[in-house]
Amino acid sequence: MKKMLTMIGLSCCLLAHGGPSHISCGDDVSVIQDHFQISFGDTITAGISTELPLSVSWNVSPQTGVNKFSGSGKTTGDVIFSQPGTYRITFAIPAHGDHPAKTETVTVEVENVKMVFDVKNIEFSKPLATGDASGIILTVPVTVKTYEGKVVNYTTNEISTTGAANISSRLKNGQVALKNGENKLAFELSGAVPQQGNVQFRVYDTAGRPTFFNYLITN
Repeated sequence: MKKMLTMIGLSCCLLAHGGPSHISCGDDVSVIQDHFQISFGDTITAGISTELPLSVSWNVSPQTGVNKFSGSGKTTGDVIFSQPGTYRITFAIPAHGDHPAKTETVTVEVENVKMVFDVKNIEFSKPLATGDASGIILTVPVTVKTYEGKVVNYTTNEISTTGAANISSRLKNGQVALKNGENKLAFELSGAVPQQGNVQFRVYDTAGRPTFFNYLITN
């Protein structure tokens, strides 16, 4: 799973000191994204935002558990994190314009559990339609992989919803022991569906990261 980046543009300022006004585009350089939360085996690309022709270098610490730990350029390219832990990617940025040399750091938190929800194959114990939804069981298939191959306890009690329905949920039995491989999570719904329309569900992994899926209510 590759995490995408959000570009941050350079700021510009308007300077006027008695004479004709002119625009000086700021050349302050920063990282594009300063924090990632991923699972072991995931891939990210980190980088800095600048159009200046700078000779930038970077390194990853610690060096174990990554496919590459140093390089040059404004982005790292794909870095794979194969072991859990907290990593730091440090960019060394040379002096430029009025700015001295500096470093910028990206933190990468790598979890020891990977959960992939099969949202295309969710099941309801009976069709979800307008009216009372209480007692309907929503089953979500999930594939689990843990770094040490151990069973993981899943205790996230709720699936969140937005859209046409006002539904809450609770995990049946309050806790599920998930083995490595394929599992199913069952949530008991409560609440009502007042109208037809699209409902967006959010199911969370053990680190609290959501996976979204939509369900269209037509009657």
